[in-house]
Amino acid sequence: MNAIQKSEAIKNGLRKGFQDGSSKMARRKCYGYEVGSDGELVVNPDEAKVVCWIFEQYLAGDSLGKIAAGLERQGIPSPTGRPKWNREAIDKLLSNDCDIIGLNQQALVPQAVALI
Repeated sequence: MNAIQKSEAIKNGLRKGFQDGSSKMARRKCYGYEVGSDGELVVNPDEAKVVCWIFEQYLAGDSLGKIAAGLERQGIPSPTGRPKWNREAIDKLLSNDCDIIGLNQQALVPQAVALI
């Protein structure tokens, strides 16, 4: 099997895992959202506030470490429920379209959802 065939086989395997739900990535929680009864993503207002705070701090120039320390000081658990956030989790959150949440006057509305 050459490199191109191997690449295609890997992509096909990943696609299949997402389609049949067997991929761990397909079941990964998108922080700031919950899965509604219809299977669609619904904004979790409490987590959405945390996501907005993280983006605000990042845009203000805070480092990932400083943001993690701020979350810990506030007693906000990580997406996995641990008391400490790590830089990698914050970096993933900042770079994941799924976690871009905006304010629409009185309601939090998702502006983008990562599609695969």
